[in-house]
Amino acid sequence: MHMIRKPLPKHWRTLLALSVLFVTVVGGGTWYLYSAIGKLKGSETATQTVDVVLKREYLCGETEEEVKQETVASADELFTRYTGWNFVSRNRNVYTFEKKVNDLSPHCKENAYFGLGTNGELTLFDGLPEKGQVIQTFFQLDTGKLESSLPREELNLLRQGIRITDAAEYNSIISTYSEFSNDEQEAAVRLK
Repeated sequence: MHMIRKPLPKHWRTLLALSVLFVTVVGGGTWYLYSAIGKLKGSETATQTVDVVLKREYLCGETEEEVKQETVASADELFTRYTGWNFVSRNRNVYTFEKKVNDLSPHCKENAYFGLGTNGELTLFDGLPEKGQVIQTFFQLDTGKLESSLPREELNLLRQGIRITDAAEYNSIISTYSEFSNDEQEAAVRLK
């Protein structure tokens, strides 16, 4: 005996197709939602907040420190963010980096003067030399050679203080007065 199958009524076919579509959309959406939540949970646990200490050592001898908080997934990510900085140390969640800056610090640009120190050294002062606030001392100057070689006005200018505002002036003065050093080898080492 052969059975003849009767086709489903049209509205049943539509209802069946809509049911399959509904299950597919809801099931796929639910899977996607759980997957996204899992990824978020994984990234929350993988990140951490660390303190970063950035030390800038300026040409004029001053050092500035800046402390920042960073949220990172790994130490490698932190090192990538601070490419160009030298890693110094890590103490728990505090990472210290430093960088030598070939420029004057903002403070030196505002206040630095070259002059003669109390023992005749070429000295960088915070403010006028008469205040005596030494930032950096360079080399002993041969004051006899200075007095015989330089015009009186230039020597007086050095005694009163020569204002500097950038790295070019800083390097120029060191280079100029290194010719009057008591120890030329010491002056050459200081210029490097």
